[in-house]
Amino acid sequence: MELLERIYQQALPSLEGKRVREVRIGLGLLAVELDDGALAVSYVLRDELPPGCAVIPAETPLRGIEAREMAAWAFKGRNPLFTSLGVAVLNSVVDPAAIERHSRDKLTELIRPDDQIGMIGYIEPMTHVLKSRTAKELIIFDRSREQLGAVYPESRQRELLPQCDILLVTGTTTLNRTLDAILQQAPKAREVILIGTSTPLYPEAFRTTKVTQLAGSLWRKEHRAAIFSAISEGRGMRALSTYGKKVFLAVPNR
Repeated sequence: MELLERIYQQALPSLEGKRVREVRIGLGLLAVELDDGALAVSYVLRDELPPGCAVIPAETPLRGIEAREMAAWAFKGRNPLFTSLGVAVLNSVVDPAAIERHSRDKLTELIRPDDQIGMIGYIEPMTHVLKSRTAKELIIFDRSREQLGAVYPESRQRELLPQCDILLVTGTTTLNRTLDAILQQAPKAREVILIGTSTPLYPEAFRTTKVTQLAGSLWRKEHRAAIFSAISEGRGMRALSTYGKKVFLAVPNR
């Protein structure tokens, strides 16, 4: 059973009886709200979507469908947009109070001065934090930024990832199903942190993987209008950051 299907099975009791009230899909982010007001945000991998204007066929309903049906798209989805919608539903039904109780941001505590740090997915604010904690140059990969020259080409992952002691991986790797391949290329990594709002907040589901920490976001019902408005206008995480709460969860030991 793949990761997202395991998460779906864990989430089923919380999905039961709920329906999708609203969906908002922007250029870089999307949001899904359930009929109880719970909501979550995930990324849109627009560079990996199929061509044409009908990424979601006209005959595929969104609003009003059962939450468990859309959640199943996380592992049954025909493209990364369907997968992202499914992940958003899965994250919308987590227990925010329980997650906040267990959340402890200890990223800086995990890093040693001589650690080689790698990043899959360029997150600018995070790079500043990481550079202040290690004397070594960061190894960063990001498909969307390769032509800008600020990151290493993806073709060098097999060469450079084995050098990493700490590896931060964007949660979008769960959307395009590249996470497993990346983890296999980093056998030395002492800590692997899955980061970003597409990170599924289900620590138990990662117990059998090399992922050790989950760094994601919770989204408040009271900010629903602002979140949906920002996504409709093509805004990014910087515009939405005040409407969510970042959380940091340890994955249970095997």
